[in-house]
Amino acid sequence: EVEAIQHKTTEIYHKIYFPDDTEEAFLVDSSTKARDLVKTVVERLNLLSGQGFSIFVKIADKAISVPEADFFFDFIRSLTEWIKKARPARDGTTPNYSYQVFFMRKLWTHVVPGRDRNADVIFHFHQELPKFLRGWHKCDKSQAANLAALIYRTRFGKSKHELTTVPQVISE
Repeated sequence: EVEAIQHKTTEIYHKIYFPDDTEEAFLVDSSTKARDLVKTVVERLNLLSGQGFSIFVKIADKAISVPEADFFFDFIRSLTEWIKKARPARDGTTPNYSYQVFFMRKLWTHVVPGRDRNADVIFHFHQELPKFLRGWHKCDKSQAANLAALIYRTRFGKSKHELTTVPQVISE
């Protein structure tokens, strides 16, 4: 908000990052609540529902969900103040913490894969892939082989050139 005032503009565009490594800028003003921003993102991405999605702020080494009833900029300010108090600089200077804003699925209770293709492509696959690779989801060898084929296809498309590196990747 201060930056907007300094530049004599009334419009503030804030960059929001997504799990598929894309980003978009969204118009945010001083009266924008987290639920409003969620609704705006859901509409722009053509998602079927905003249920279970949340705005997250990553600052220092923490990612914190913005409560839906909170004003976006008020939450950012209180979070940066809290971090400054929790982690004071050792040399007496005031540390400057930068932050990033993410939009991700927070609750998975009513998710049905395949129902919302955009949500699957932008969020579900990218948020769950690391969990599969770490073995957090049980699957048999056949399911693991199918999953490996799907992962390969998403990374390399129809190219078969990278198949020669599979044994090396498996050994690593």
